[in-house]
Amino acid sequence: MKNILVAISLSQDAKQLFDQAVKIAKSTGGKLWIVHVSKADPEDLLLREAGPQYLYEKRAEDREKAKKFVEQEAKEITKNHDVPAEGLLIQGSITKTIKNMVNKYNINLVVAGHRKKNFLYDLLAANRKKDLVDELKIPLLSVPLQP
Repeated sequence: MKNILVAISLSQDAKQLFDQAVKIAKSTGGKLWIVHVSKADPEDLLLREAGPQYLYEKRAEDREKAKKFVEQEAKEITKNHDVPAEGLLIQGSITKTIKNMVNKYNINLVVAGHRKKNFLYDLLAANRKKDLVDELKIPLLSVPLQP
């Protein structure tokens, strides 16, 4: 497993995912790609003007916090565990982003957390015509998240 994608949605759940991914990366000599996917802002100026400005400012603030978080966690993993890691914040749909990253970075394993019907459920149920796991043709490690 040379390239491991860790898909996070909430910072409080990230440590559980990082723990599993670091174990695998250490045993295989792999690199971690930590990704948080956020909603994209409307590109059309007219669409943007339709909503209150504070919503866009709040979304931008949340994105900046998420970006700092993934970048900082990647640095700490590299420093504390001697595992190469890179943190990325990407705007768009979760399913498309993961597919694109798998291809772009030659990902061998995707690590994602799950609770009853949350991130992982949404990830797999979002595309009913084709199963994301089958489309990726790589393993998906589903980590049960503890409260």
